[in-house]
Amino acid sequence: MHLPPLDIFSCSESTSLYSTVTSTLPLPTASATSRSAATSTLTAIQNLIQDVIQSSNSNSQPTERLEGQFHHVQLAKLANGDALMLKYPSSFSIRSLRHEVQSLETEYRTLLTLQEYTQLPVPEIVDYDSTGYSFGSPFLLTAHRPGIRLSEALPYISATEKKSIDRVLGYTICALASLSSSQFGPITQVFERSGSASWREAFLTLFESALRDAEDMLITLPYEFLRRCIDQHIHSLDYITEPKLVALDICNPEKVLVDENTKQVTCLLGLSNVIWGDPLMNDAIANGNDDFRQGYQSLFPEQEGDHVRQSIYAVYRAVVQIVTHHYRPHSGIDELDARRSMAHALNELAL
Repeated sequence: MHLPPLDIFSCSESTSLYSTVTSTLPLPTASATSRSAATSTLTAIQNLIQDVIQSSNSNSQPTERLEGQFHHVQLAKLANGDALMLKYPSSFSIRSLRHEVQSLETEYRTLLTLQEYTQLPVPEIVDYDSTGYSFGSPFLLTAHRPGIRLSEALPYISATEKKSIDRVLGYTICALASLSSSQFGPITQVFERSGSASWREAFLTLFESALRDAEDMLITLPYEFLRRCIDQHIHSLDYITEPKLVALDICNPEKVLVDENTKQVTCLLGLSNVIWGDPLMNDAIANGNDDFRQGYQSLFPEQEGDHVRQSIYAVYRAVVQIVTHHYRPHSGIDELDARRSMAHALNELAL
């Protein structure tokens, strides 16, 4: 299915759901100012929800804060039993990588696209405001889908249930890759008609942005060697002539929700890092097992240059992980593991 940029939408986002915080709001006890600010935030959230829902059932209970690395995520339970998820930017003191700057809008546009053109289990949009006028900050409000993180459920999942989940995730990549556009690059740029004409150009822009993020933090990396190595193999990207929708984090176990009883996938949350490009960019394809590949390769069999492109993308992902670790040291990323992955991918390209 071919999607023309912009024409899909009539109107105008880095973190998914993590573990639940036991307090209803972050209320530091050491500061009366902090308590006052938290109370003000709670009031603002309740007012926002009442304005959006405009219903007698909209009276919300105290909101529950869910952990997020790049955005605040609040769970608001309504009087009628429904629940809403509110996502808005964290403190401006948290530095963002270049590809994260528009992550809230990325998630919004991706959700619109998937809800219109697929049957994938994603959150339903309730409201979105990119200006911050009504709330004091840009926000995305979605309906809450029940479930537990796949990463939490894995110890209790049978082999049969795991096979089923892997196949579903493989089919998910297929469903995304069945959508195409006329330009390459981040979804926000493409829908503004400012994407790239070639995948080579779009990927080099992404890669250079990651390297510049690293240079900004004075991170020790072999910058010129990385640039030279990618440049030597960049011609392999010219095999990709049609932009496909790629959600880079959609198979991350932290961002996949499953039913606690049936262990079936109930929601996909990794939608804030999305591009139009090569589906092989998703590391789940490189690291997926036979069941995952059964779902993916049913529509997209292997083709020439796959191995080289996967190594190029592995270098990119490793650089992004290293940079993210330095920007946000508590993100749970193992820098040494990322550096080993980068070295392995570079060795593969040298063969």
